Amino acid sequence: MYVDGTKLWPKEITDKITKQIVHGRENYVYKDRPNDLNELFRNTVAKYPDKVALIFEDREVTYRELDRLVNNLAAALINDAGIKKGDRVGLLFKNCIEVVIGMFGALRVGAIVLPLNNKLKSEELKFQLVDSETRVLISESEYYDPTIAPIRDELPCQHYYLLGDPKPGTKPFEALIEKDAAQDVFVPMHEEDIAWIVYTSGTTGLPKGSMSSHINGVHSAMTYTFGYGVTPEDRGIIAVPLFHVTGLFAQLITLMYAGGSSVIMPKMDAADMIRLIAEKHCTHTLSVPTVYIMMMNHPDAKKYDLSHFRIGAFGGAAISPETIRQIQEWIPGIELHNTYGLTEVSSPGTMTPDSSKNSATIGWPQPLSEAKIVDPETGEELPANVEGELWLKSPNVTPGYWRNEEATAKALTDGWLHTGDVASIDEAGFVYIKDRIKDMINRGGEKIFSVEVENVLYTNPKILEVAIVGVPDEKYGELTKAVVVPKEGVDLTEQEVKDWVMDRMAKFKTPTYVEFVKELPRNPNGKVMKKELRYVPK
Repeated sequence: MYVDGTKLWPKEITDKITKQIVHGRENYVYKDRPNDLNELFRNTVAKYPDKVALIFEDREVTYRELDRLVNNLAAALINDAGIKKGDRVGLLFKNCIEVVIGMFGALRVGAIVLPLNNKLKSEELKFQLVDSETRVLISESEYYDPTIAPIRDELPCQHYYLLGDPKPGTKPFEALIEKDAAQDVFVPMHEEDIAWIVYTSGTTGLPKGSMSSHINGVHSAMTYTFGYGVTPEDRGIIAVPLFHVTGLFAQLITLMYAGGSSVIMPKMDAADMIRLIAEKHCTHTLSVPTVYIMMMNHPDAKKYDLSHFRIGAFGGAAISPETIRQIQEWIPGIELHNTYGLTEVSSPGTMTPDSSKNSATIGWPQPLSEAKIVDPETGEELPANVEGELWLKSPNVTPGYWRNEEATAKALTDGWLHTGDVASIDEAGFVYIKDRIKDMINRGGEKIFSVEVENVLYTNPKILEVAIVGVPDEKYGELTKAVVVPKEGVDLTEQEVKDWVMDRMAKFKTPTYVEFVKELPRNPNGKVMKKELRYVPK
């Protein structure tokens, strides 16, 4: 089944679209767009110089001030580090204002930004820094001794700038951004120049560096702005890491394009997020369903007036109709939008106009995207409502993996990205994710999609969170295991969990094993790390 996103979205969006060759393949694009991410930023600075761009804890930075700090860093990268267009600059930070300055300072000199996961250990960092041949590493000082110092002699980095306490052989980041540049830095860019290398989680084999170009990033920001109606009056709260595409493209750069403000949280905390939404008058966010569940179940959930919180986007996991109902009961009038994305599309793949009408779908292909369901073995297009692998094509699709032609060839076919997700598309163009291909459970030839079983268990009022995984079995190949987080203060038994599924689904989908835990293991972006759950409980 093939579907064209430009045929589904309102005319006020599709009238902005034309066709163009992007990274060697024809794609839909927006006609009137910034040439690159530097121009996107400069346009907003020119339009809203005195508007607050970033809010972090008690600090606010206007677009004019942010532009000054970005330009100072850009000048320092040229004059002190000798950075040239195309060089790689690594950033190792928690969420903060300085990481935004670091990103846009590097982009302004035409460098490629390498956002690094601050949970990585030394050897994991070494792989990414060596593989990308990063020349400059900018980091918070707290990461230096435990992760950078042990591998420093093995790294290609020639300059180290630290935010916070100085270390031997490094320079203070604060001094770079506070020293006013003699002039405005401007480096001519082509829209297909690479802007970011974001390494995948590496669940199989070594991580791959997914390249994201300026045209990828610009179209992500515009698509989220148009698709969800983001305005200059909006304030988004960013609770997910800025080293992932959700925080980076779906929120930070989207709000920057729209002229809105970003309220940045150092880390996710339900009580803090509820308070900040109220105190900072935040109007929207994009996060995983767990964040909404945690906030709704927090004692402070009804302590504040959140009526101004109008856009609740979510992705990265399934969400049940019951959770939708609870969110709308908690914040009446909120718009809920399921959003499906990947690192390889700089975030937006599909978007849901209104998830309250159909919580099962991840939406239509976003306004510039084409989608189809294919047989993963043959690449043959499959009919409507038949399950296969979801392929996507858009100007957001990565030009490939950094210096990895083999991985690029496996992931892309004539501009179509192989997502690795089992899905179907109905006659109306709505996409339904069933599972990751690697997460689908094969119980003696019977296919079990974990999302379907999870959705059924989420209707149980005693269950806060659940993950379904397959575990090895000599007879059946795989059996189903439910890892359950009960709601606080309730009694829930293994048999109750099994009976809940047995009464609502085919018998073979009933979990053989049930394990109760206090919380599910998650990566920094909030996604459940199912590989850590695939063992038979004792």
